[in-house]
Amino acid sequence: MEGMNLHYQRKDGLLYPEMEVPGQDLSRVGKYGHLAMRYLKENEESRYSFLYRCGKLEEKMREVDREANEMLAELMDSYLKSRPLQNRRSFLEQWKLREQAQMQAEEIVLREIVWQYH
Repeated sequence: MEGMNLHYQRKDGLLYPEMEVPGQDLSRVGKYGHLAMRYLKENEESRYSFLYRCGKLEEKMREVDREANEMLAELMDSYLKSRPLQNRRSFLEQWKLREQAQMQAEEIVLREIVWQYH
């Protein structure tokens, strides 16, 4: 503990160390990063706390978000290529096909990337 230069604050008759957590801007983390962060906080609290205290939470969640979005795009492209449209002029058919692709791809992304131990 020597050389750490800790400062203490007296409160309620006790001394509390004044610790500063490195600043993290979690607003720049995307949808899948936030989902992964919430999953980690609820299911792996010690890992979440460690990443937060070390200042690595934002970086890790941005990485998860990037990987998830890349996988989502690849899976959606693959799904859309394997199912050609019957009527290319039908907006409703195009919309339904894209929604199906998104739902199936998102299910895989959540299971394989977001809900994994990071």
